[in-house]
Amino acid sequence: MAGNVVPNNLDPHQSGNYTVDYPFLSPVYDRLTQVVSGPEIVPMLAEEWTFAEDGRSVDFRLRDDAVFHSGNPVDADAVVASLERARDPQQSRVSGRFEMVASVQVVDESTVRITTNRPALDLLSVLATTESAIVDMDAMANGLDISQESAGSGPYVFDQVRPGDRITYVRHEGYWDPEAQKPARLELIGLPDDNSRLNAFRSGQVDAIKVDPDQYDELQSVVTQPGFELHEYPIVQSYVLYLDIGTPGLEDKRVRQALNYAIDRESINSALLNGRCPPLTQPLPAGLDGHDAGAADLYPHDPDRARQLLEESGAPDNLPIRIIYVAGASPQQEMATAVQAQLRDVGVDVQLVPIPAVDAQATFRTGRYGLLNIFLSAPTPGQTLLTNYLADFRFPTPPSLDFADTVVRSLDPSLSDDERTALYETASGTAAEEAYSVFLCGSPTMIAYTSDTVGMDSLGHADFTSVFDVRYAGVTS
Repeated sequence: MAGNVVPNNLDPHQSGNYTVDYPFLSPVYDRLTQVVSGPEIVPMLAEEWTFAEDGRSVDFRLRDDAVFHSGNPVDADAVVASLERARDPQQSRVSGRFEMVASVQVVDESTVRITTNRPALDLLSVLATTESAIVDMDAMANGLDISQESAGSGPYVFDQVRPGDRITYVRHEGYWDPEAQKPARLELIGLPDDNSRLNAFRSGQVDAIKVDPDQYDELQSVVTQPGFELHEYPIVQSYVLYLDIGTPGLEDKRVRQALNYAIDRESINSALLNGRCPPLTQPLPAGLDGHDAGAADLYPHDPDRARQLLEESGAPDNLPIRIIYVAGASPQQEMATAVQAQLRDVGVDVQLVPIPAVDAQATFRTGRYGLLNIFLSAPTPGQTLLTNYLADFRFPTPPSLDFADTVVRSLDPSLSDDERTALYETASGTAAEEAYSVFLCGSPTMIAYTSDTVGMDSLGHADFTSVFDVRYAGVTS
């Protein structure tokens, strides 16, 4: 299978970008939980879990037939040691993902208790990411180099690794879930160039590819032929201009609202994305639990209103803004150019800053940049809001206390579905009205594949973000 990002990092706790590394690390590393198509959070290394009544701790009972590739057991001691490494900023680049965790401890050899500093329904989906991968600390202590070799317990082990290009894997015999390792060999290729990816698929070099919206029309000449298929997941992936609201000139929400009014979302959709990316103005799209219908059409294209708001705010002429985009990534590169032109039309001086994928997020979090990229979605709306607005790597300057309180309250496991949905709607509407970001449009994750493959219409993660998980997929004989 070919995706639009390349393999860069083999240590899951050193990930600079979860969405880049997940497809390549997931076949090798198990976690306590996993996300399957739905999206639904289901057991993985943990067979079951129980929340305490106050929602501030969770007991995970481990399966008894999981072993690392080295043969070491995946027991409670191993899980605790691994998660402590992930939480330690001296050993990990992903420690911020565990800000809600107060402690991780062994209850008995098959039970782990994670105590949190707040009600944390989102913990289950955080533990499903490769940032929470359970790694073989004993093997590492004996000299295994996790940056070069497998230290996991998943269905596959690394065979050949070509950073910046591809990884091939071989089946790990004796894995506890044979359905997750259908092919004996697996190859995942990173092809950021759309034409190269489509040509590889058309010529039969790969069995499946991730499709970007701007490829849709050209792809039709392939998938309308016998032997080829295209699957579209629901629209929950979106393109957004992330803002650092602490940047001089952006502290006033009228300026941020002006940026939103300046954008002609429909022209971007039609000219760059083949009409496959309908305009969007809030973090939770229509059809997703918590979508605020009242904010659906909040920012029509209105350059005059944008200029008026900039004048009312006292913003300087040619307000300077630096916008990062991922170098060479399509359609972000083309969208960045369009956004630059539309903002300059209302008097905002945009400087575009192309940065490699592995460094884009880290540069943005230093502050005083915008970042045009894919909005990071999660299996639950509460975690989507939390990750994008309450984590400094996605939102360098904190939002309002009222907004943060609304999001955190939505993560209480004791709430009813109606109570939780109401909080989601309030938060999504607030993010839109306060113009915390400039949303552009929402598009489905699309996968094109040959008809002899199976599981491509139910890839884990693909129905809430552009990340794909090839467990349970395969090719028929």
